[in-house]
Amino acid sequence: MAAVHKKVIVVDSKSAYDKLVNDAGPNKHILVEFYATWCGPCAMIGPRLEQLATEYSGRMIILKIDVDQNEDLAIQYEISSMPTFLIIKNRVTLIQFVGSNVDRVLTTVEKYVGKADESAVKTGTKPNEGTGTQAPVSKT
Repeated sequence: MAAVHKKVIVVDSKSAYDKLVNDAGPNKHILVEFYATWCGPCAMIGPRLEQLATEYSGRMIILKIDVDQNEDLAIQYEISSMPTFLIIKNRVTLIQFVGSNVDRVLTTVEKYVGKADESAVKTGTKPNEGTGTQAPVSKT
């Protein structure tokens, strides 16, 4: 049943974005995609981002920000092309890159966050279950 819910969070305001970044805390990475509804390459990479959100559940959250709806954030990060990706940790942007190359997104995520937790995808468990750390609660 949980697989039906989308794991990528669509951000609808700067205040929502700021809250999500603050709530991620010092240990969780955030992958941000700046996109536009009219951007074909953005639409093509969307399903892979959903997979990544599942594979990295507990270690990384993925946010999508529509540049037309959130011009203040687009200006803040000097977004001029879509899709543009950011990896943020502890409120610091670690890298910013442009393009819908899935392999580049994957290798960049692996470089900064590590390899995906394949076992969580296969077994349906959260990666940190049984480790004494609290798993995130889905808000959907």
